[in-house]
Amino acid sequence: MYIEKNKTNQNRLKILSEDEIKIIYDRPIFTYEDRCQYFSLSQPEKELLDTLRSVKSKAYFILQLGYFKAKHLFFTFDLHEVEEDLQYVQKKYFNSNGSEITDLSSIGKFTRLKQQHLILELFNYRSCDAEERRKMEEKAQKAATFCGKPIYIFREIINYLYEHRIVAPSYSFMQDMIGKAITHEQNRLIAMMHHHLTQSDIEALKQLLSDSSGLYEITQLKHEPKDFSAGEIKREMDRGKQIQSLYRLAQKLLPALGISKESIKYYASLVGYYSVYKLKRLNEWIVYVYLLCFIYHRYQRMHDNLINTFIYNVRR
Repeated sequence: MYIEKNKTNQNRLKILSEDEIKIIYDRPIFTYEDRCQYFSLSQPEKELLDTLRSVKSKAYFILQLGYFKAKHLFFTFDLHEVEEDLQYVQKKYFNSNGSEITDLSSIGKFTRLKQQHLILELFNYRSCDAEERRKMEEKAQKAATFCGKPIYIFREIINYLYEHRIVAPSYSFMQDMIGKAITHEQNRLIAMMHHHLTQSDIEALKQLLSDSSGLYEITQLKHEPKDFSAGEIKREMDRGKQIQSLYRLAQKLLPALGISKESIKYYASLVGYYSVYKLKRLNEWIVYVYLLCFIYHRYQRMHDNLINTFIYNVRR
């Protein structure tokens, strides 16, 4: 689980990069071609426009409508922040060069929300209310049982919102919701590990993080053959023998935990991502889950490496 510090000093899950956040959540910056496309009005849209009174209100409606068409989100903005878009709209619809609207501050909140309601009805969309957020939380928990990767859960939720024509909530809400879903899944796994692991199993897993020989066992296991030479493959086979008993444990336990193949790969990758120092600072029971997934995945990789070596030598 990757965590970032946000502006309010709270720990939040890092799901997207800064550029990805901007692509999804920032107000679109239109080219001239974009303006021609998104600020073009259909007949039903023109009829709605005629119900509004002032030129400023109508212009703001067209701007909100165009931005919604582009991203299916609503944005709060002052008119001076979108001057190029405003000038295009005034010239096209009000035969104006932009001088009629002298007050470039934002439209009133009541008017802005009323326009958003009209746009939602027009496109058969709905806002993300409390009931929809509850359904999203259920969807996130279900997705977390299939794959614990934050970006996978995020994409599942975004697809759900798109299919049901719901306006996406803020990124911070998505972070908190997905973080809770992952924590819920981790707590489920921890409870099951308490139930299934014996003391000898725990000792065997702890041994992977010990450095009795001067190098952590888990660090040695992360190494894969550099080439198809006999020495490298011999070391790979030795690694397989070293983890064989833990692999059998993983074969038996992971299906009982209900961990999917996608989650196994993801949890295994966390062992590769985190240092031993970092792993030791995490909850020990969730680390046991990561280690079992790593062993399961690494043992199968060992067989893949042996098969590739056989193919390589046959071709030679």
